[in-house]
Amino acid sequence: MALEPADPLSVLNQAFRDAYAARREAVLSRMGPVIAQIDDVLLLRMRGQRFEAPARTRRYHVSKAVTHVPLALHVLLASKDALDEETRTRLTTMRRLITASRMSLDGRGLPAEALARQHRLLDASLALVDGVLAANRVTQAELSAFIHARVPDLLKNAEDAARDQIDTMHASVEAWKRQMTAEERGQLRAVVAASHMSRPGNVAAQYFSITLGDTWEGRFHEEDQQPGKRVLTSEATFDEPAAFALLATHVLDANTSRGIFGEETRMARDLLADAAERILAGMFQTSPQSPGTGAP
Repeated sequence: MALEPADPLSVLNQAFRDAYAARREAVLSRMGPVIAQIDDVLLLRMRGQRFEAPARTRRYHVSKAVTHVPLALHVLLASKDALDEETRTRLTTMRRLITASRMSLDGRGLPAEALARQHRLLDASLALVDGVLAANRVTQAELSAFIHARVPDLLKNAEDAARDQIDTMHASVEAWKRQMTAEERGQLRAVVAASHMSRPGNVAAQYFSITLGDTWEGRFHEEDQQPGKRVLTSEATFDEPAAFALLATHVLDANTSRGIFGEETRMARDLLADAAERILAGMFQTSPQSPGTGAP
């Protein structure tokens, strides 16, 4: 049970939290330039000023939105045979939305090859929906054939979306770097706002890792928590102050951890982590396994 708010220890703990937050703000104010990528926007804090630049264009969203249509149909119809009323209603709604989206494609200024690809994906999706609604059923063989035939176009759309984001970010970042001194470019850090349980290989995290000189791991599987790391991923944080606070926390914790424990990465782990490991090892007569080694 938590301590009561008026308990002297609660008051004392809050005083610690307030002091920590104040110190974190001081660290952030003295850091060199920092960039946050939050959705479609890049944010730069440098020399007490704030700047914005694009991280993506509308072509990124066109590619991803059309890609999601066949995927959504596969998810909706997988493990089904005869349609229930809810599925019929969803398919009817999707048919209307696919038709409207298809009609909007020609006015989006897409290159001819990309435009033809979006039409192929939406036309095939519409044909599947019409066939399923007419038959009031779908076989898994039909669904499998449909989605596998779409894979080349889906992957090409994914490449177009990645290229749009990388090219857009690179233009923005390089324009900012040209305004920095050599010392500021050497201090530049970045934080990437990502959804909770984000998939490995985040585009922005990969881009910043290679352009800022961090170890580039491509489709990496784990976040590297080294104190000197210049690129961090902020899970489920799409708030600008929180994203920048993460960078300051990373630096402050590394400095504090070195001063207290003589180990820069100690505060990257839960303070209770080592004790919990020892207790559980004794309780269950086992030991932790390295990632990928499987159960003992």
